[in-house]
Amino acid sequence: MTRSKGFFAQLLVAILLSLTFIGLGNWQLNRAHDLRAMNKVIPDLPRTELENIASVNSNLEPSAINRLVSVSGKYVKTFTAPSQKLIGDKSSPATNLEVRILELSGKRGILVVRGVESLENQEIFGQIKISGRLYPRQTSDSVKAKVGELSRIDPALVVADTSLSLFDGYIVATSEKTKLGQEILTTRIAAPQLKSKVAGNYWQHISYVFIWWLMALLVLLAPFYNSLKERQSGGKVAA
Repeated sequence: MTRSKGFFAQLLVAILLSLTFIGLGNWQLNRAHDLRAMNKVIPDLPRTELENIASVNSNLEPSAINRLVSVSGKYVKTFTAPSQKLIGDKSSPATNLEVRILELSGKRGILVVRGVESLENQEIFGQIKISGRLYPRQTSDSVKAKVGELSRIDPALVVADTSLSLFDGYIVATSEKTKLGQEILTTRIAAPQLKSKVAGNYWQHISYVFIWWLMALLVLLAPFYNSLKERQSGGKVAA
């Protein structure tokens, strides 16, 4: 059985389109797998000293984000971060948070979110040890900041207020203790792991995989269907 040049041209176009649709299906399948992986709870690594995973005047490594850390120093300046959404809970009401600069040895510093802002400015003197989770700096403003406020929690905003060399990111404190081991109490906020966002949901992406692969099959069969239909009607295959 001979085939016309037109048939082979149609077949070549169909193969190219079919490969494109298969590629789109594979892309949706990868996004579905990524979404499922993001929803898995990853066990926390053991708590480590901040200096072991980060350094001043440099961006946080991806491996340092979400790590449980501990650090010792003394508070030197206090700010308010107004209208903040709680981490991991975008439906929460906007909350004013208390943010302080913690001075470490060697003229270094890092921003620490102590918790919800209190009406009374709690005085904390001397060396303290902080346990918490390390987060990357915020990149978008929540409000227009006034004096003593931070529009976002970002060390770049406090460079002019301190002579310290600053670590990137900030720590949400889950515990503060004095040099003698006494717990310092305040209204803490949750410090969950951050999760990457993948648009859509798992089964939505899987349905797109089926649609793209079905289109790939239909496009690939189209030249044979047209040829068979013309043969059955007694016509000639288009040249």
